[in-house]
Amino acid sequence: MTKTRVAILGGGLSGVVTAFYLSAPEQRGKYDITIYQLGWRLGGKCATGRNQDHGDRVQEHGLHVFMGAYQNAFRMVQEAYAEARNRPFEKWEDVFTRQDWLTLMDKENSYASPWVMKVPVMPGTPGIDRAPDLWGRMAQVLEWIESELLGTHGKTFSSHPDLSALSWWRRILTRLLLGVEHLVAQAASVLVRDALELVQLLVEDPRKHGSHHHGLLAELLAGLRSWIQRRARPLLEKDDELRHFWVCADLGLSSLIGSLRDGLLFDPEANLERVNQLDYREWLRSHGADEISLQSALIRSLYDLIFAYPQGDWTGPGEVEAGTMVVSLMNTATYQGSIIWKFNSATGDAIVQPIYEVLKQRGVKVEFFHRVDRLVPSADGSEIAAVEIGRQVELAGETYHPLRTIEFADRPAMHVWPDRPLYRQIKDGEKLEASGADLESHWTDWQDPLPPLVLKSGDDYDALVLAIPPAAHATICRDLISQKSEWRRFNTTIRSTATQSLQTWMDKTEKGLGWDKPSLVGAYDKVNLNTWCDISEVLATESWPKETGVCSEQIMCGPLPCKDTLPPSSDHEYPARQQAIVDQLADDFLNGDGSYFWHREFGPGGPDKGTIVSRYSRANIDPSERYTLAVRGSTRHRMTASGSTYSNLYLTGDWIQNGQNLGSFEATTISGMLASHAISKFPTDIRGVDAEALTRAEYPQKPADGPGLFVKHHGMSTFPGTITLNDTTMWAFLLDADYDLMAGYCRRMFDEPSGGAVRVRPMGSTMMMSIVDIHTGRFVDEPQMGWSPERELTFWIPAVRVEERGGKEVATHFDMVMPYLVLDNPVAIASGREIFGYAKQKGWIILPGDEGNKDGALSVDLFATKAFGKDAQQARHRLLTLSSPAEEDSSILGKVGNFGEAAKALFHHLGTRKGGWHNSLGLDLEIIGDALHRRVPQLFLKQFRDVHDGNQACYQAITEAMGEVTKFDAFPKLVTFDMALDHLDSSPVASDFGIAPRQKVRGVRIAYDMTILPGRVLWEG
Repeated sequence: MTKTRVAILGGGLSGVVTAFYLSAPEQRGKYDITIYQLGWRLGGKCATGRNQDHGDRVQEHGLHVFMGAYQNAFRMVQEAYAEARNRPFEKWEDVFTRQDWLTLMDKENSYASPWVMKVPVMPGTPGIDRAPDLWGRMAQVLEWIESELLGTHGKTFSSHPDLSALSWWRRILTRLLLGVEHLVAQAASVLVRDALELVQLLVEDPRKHGSHHHGLLAELLAGLRSWIQRRARPLLEKDDELRHFWVCADLGLSSLIGSLRDGLLFDPEANLERVNQLDYREWLRSHGADEISLQSALIRSLYDLIFAYPQGDWTGPGEVEAGTMVVSLMNTATYQGSIIWKFNSATGDAIVQPIYEVLKQRGVKVEFFHRVDRLVPSADGSEIAAVEIGRQVELAGETYHPLRTIEFADRPAMHVWPDRPLYRQIKDGEKLEASGADLESHWTDWQDPLPPLVLKSGDDYDALVLAIPPAAHATICRDLISQKSEWRRFNTTIRSTATQSLQTWMDKTEKGLGWDKPSLVGAYDKVNLNTWCDISEVLATESWPKETGVCSEQIMCGPLPCKDTLPPSSDHEYPARQQAIVDQLADDFLNGDGSYFWHREFGPGGPDKGTIVSRYSRANIDPSERYTLAVRGSTRHRMTASGSTYSNLYLTGDWIQNGQNLGSFEATTISGMLASHAISKFPTDIRGVDAEALTRAEYPQKPADGPGLFVKHHGMSTFPGTITLNDTTMWAFLLDADYDLMAGYCRRMFDEPSGGAVRVRPMGSTMMMSIVDIHTGRFVDEPQMGWSPERELTFWIPAVRVEERGGKEVATHFDMVMPYLVLDNPVAIASGREIFGYAKQKGWIILPGDEGNKDGALSVDLFATKAFGKDAQQARHRLLTLSSPAEEDSSILGKVGNFGEAAKALFHHLGTRKGGWHNSLGLDLEIIGDALHRRVPQLFLKQFRDVHDGNQACYQAITEAMGEVTKFDAFPKLVTFDMALDHLDSSPVASDFGIAPRQKVRGVRIAYDMTILPGRVLWEG
């Protein structure tokens, strides 16, 4: 097999994630992947280095954490830890320390009263359990407000009757209506009825919502907000706790009100761009948020979290697109477990290193010390013709091994990223070390010892992935920007900022230093280092000598004042000037503000002697280190993973359209997954985003004309509409099968193509086999075509569609899945495949009573390949033989008088067979029997191969057809046969599903009429 050669330009997290999924076992080795990386390590902004001269201390770019809503990032880490042979922790859970308490520096009282916030622990595990429903979280917000009104702040809001006997949503609505005094009684009555109906819909079935429901709910919530505000506002100056409640309630309700009014919950794709013309604060203000809330520590901490300060101007109000921020907060609201998950080691060691180990195991190549200098487009602008790469060093050996090992007395050794190149692996490494050159710096004066490497399209790569952020594009993509307006627009609207970090290692714990509040601190906007966190968990992976006395470790970060454009690379002194600035800002913080947090060891002039054992400050100024912003109106200019406008260039990074569009581990992970999906259609399940939409060349996609009428012409053999199947006889049998094999088939056919939009599970470890003799089949809408007989063999998987509810998969719909259908009617084969997606094959079926069939056997031949091979001929081969027919009495069949009773009997029998119902499914047999009364829902993956690339689908949809039984009669005796299910390489039914190919089978014979109704599309790619 010829592999597709993929060159990934940049080894930041998104580039590494792209390689991780392109090299996944599911890809079956289709891709030959090489990552080209500047300098000596991977990770980009997540890269870390161990300083062996200072206790193997971890040197970070800034504070990095996972949030409990990072479904894709957690799943990636879980997959990496399951596969990596050399990993820093035995289990992925050991990577993290959960953080449920936060401290926000409340400016209201000159930071004298820190706001300590307990964030609830939610059910579920991110990456493993599906994220909870947003509407359910909305209900929880209302429940929290209601509990605060009745409980903590009950006296403030006590001017209403006792409502404790009512359900929570009736209490909310009643209290709401009490606050809307201007409503006349008649209007209030109508509002109550509508509101009760609406809240029931919200909780029970969000799919029933219309835009008018959202508008009504917005007005109800606005009334509730006004009611709370009138009672709370006069008391806020004297009651910090009440003010904190009001800020949370106001911001939560205002965000919901604005989202409902602006259609962000009903049709976000259609409305996001309009909302994104406003800054988040402006948008909240436009929907009635209180100025106290807009200037609160909670809002400021959100801006601080994403460095939302263009040009690093931390003294200004900041700027972030409203719609993008709202979407991010919606995602955050669905967190599982703790809201914050801190790392127990260096970010690069805990996250990037195990992924790198997996990539090595899979054969992915990483070319370190390879600096991407220029992408060269073809003259016609159709592709990237070449890539020019600077080779920064000449290696002493064939390969650079980037990790070094730290040994510990009390835990296994760790393989870590060093803070400098491993000079012994480099020719003239002593010269490089003596020069002090920083090979990661855009402004280094180091001269490459080797001529540039030029990669050429078709010779060296088939596909390129650009994983280098926009701050570098003015240099490396200058030809693309010159050639195409899309690139000019993209690079003039996407902005970034420099950031700063400071780490300290101290000789006392936080409590010993004087800080007794939660040590994840935000919104300290008195200085640019506005956020800090105790990360003493990391000390267990460092090697401080005992005599140093190191007891705690802290990290601070914030925006760094900068210009939008970078100085020329010839300004070699620029990094030193910026480092001097961050060193001074670090001094200012420690000497001027340290005493606020650590008063026992810090005075007005700074720390007591010996308190700070070590410190490290960093200016994140390089193009790959700057933080990409989401300023007003910028997201619409972001490109998608496949939207580069060059046929062989894909994009990845938190700067592309990724459904999050704010810098985070999750956005970066999603972006890497999207790039892989754009190239390979894998992974299919990217949680929380529409992978197909976000890998289109354009997103949001401009409206296009819908498909036209089907063009009919003479000679066609497919016909639309209802089909009747009359005077039909069926022999049906239940077969023991392998549940995991059936489940794998369902995932492959439904879950994966739909990205999890349709999830299907077998009901148990049983398949059904049926042989059908249809006497008269008709296309109702094409009566002129007359009728035709049809015989078919079908293997059925009784299955259910499932949804995640409360951490458990719950069956919501029953469907029959048909992996194999063998027919003798060519019109039925063509129509079934084209219209519905039936997997029908050409066959020949012999039934009892046929001429020459003296022993009453049933047999099925299939047009197939018996044994694969270049000399094999597709021909008629035996697939199934049912011989030695006999009959047995059955007490059950004598009681079956209609299809509903037959369905109940079938499901009862399924439930009592080997394994019974699968343990994840709780099913009510009576309900299922009633639901199936006269109806047989059938589920398909309808797809067509692409005309150019037959390995790709040009169309995919999951469809459902409904068969309605109009006549039914069961014969009173069981039928028995000796079954021989022969192996055919092209249709290996028995091995596909773990069916014993030789066995005695018992079944039923029934007579019925059925109507196949027009189907419906459940999901469309």
